[in-house]
Amino acid sequence: MKRLFLSLAILVFGAFSAIAQTGPLSADDLKPLEGSKWTGTLTYLDYRTNKKTSIRSNVTITRKADDPNVWVFAYEYPDEPKANGSSEAKLTDGGKTFSDGEVSEKKNAAGLLRIVTTKAGMDNDKNASFRYTYLIGSKSFSIKKEVRVDGSADWFERNEYSWTR
Repeated sequence: MKRLFLSLAILVFGAFSAIAQTGPLSADDLKPLEGSKWTGTLTYLDYRTNKKTSIRSNVTITRKADDPNVWVFAYEYPDEPKANGSSEAKLTDGGKTFSDGEVSEKKNAAGLLRIVTTKAGMDNDKNASFRYTYLIGSKSFSIKKEVRVDGSADWFERNEYSWTR
């Protein structure tokens, strides 16, 4: 009887732990992104050569003063400054949507917050689904973009930003 109770308790605790790790995203979850510049690389699949290419990349992330649910990502490419630019990522729908993608996973493990979002779009002139995986730590941050072309079951890595500070 004790074994049955212990097994049941472990099962219930495990189920609640999984639920606790998958929930809406909050502004506090994204706070570690703000502040000083992140430096690193962008590695992307070059469709012309079908090979991965890496270039230096930096990003500075700030929270908009007039809308605390919006973060501005200011990208720099030291070797290709003409490609510098910025984008905004907004947290909406009570934390269920980030940067127009549905938050499908949020987990804390080994000092990293893992967030996965998905959304539809176009890639290389084809309808596709995108899966973004954000890994946020105190000293490291990455964003991996994977693509699944409509009609395919397989995902492939389109690009990955990897930074440290």
